[in-house]
Amino acid sequence: MQEVTVTITKDFKYSVNDKIVSREQIKAELTSLLTGKKGQVVLHIDKEVPVEYLVGIGGIAAGLEANVSIATKPY
Repeated sequence: MQEVTVTITKDFKYSVNDKIVSREQIKAELTSLLTGKKGQVVLHIDKEVPVEYLVGIGGIAAGLEANVSIATKPY
């Protein structure tokens, strides 16, 4: 299974597998990495980022039939 990590920082900087991208590039990056493969997208999103950003990335991943998980910091 192809695992892809998407990160959004509190200052809204995006990265896909540690490659810095713009918000507009997220869909193209995920498509190129996941097309034709079973995928897992792990979201690392700062707690200050509004939930609609998480939902947007999750929706893109789900549209590519990838599993989506949210990584959290342990307490």
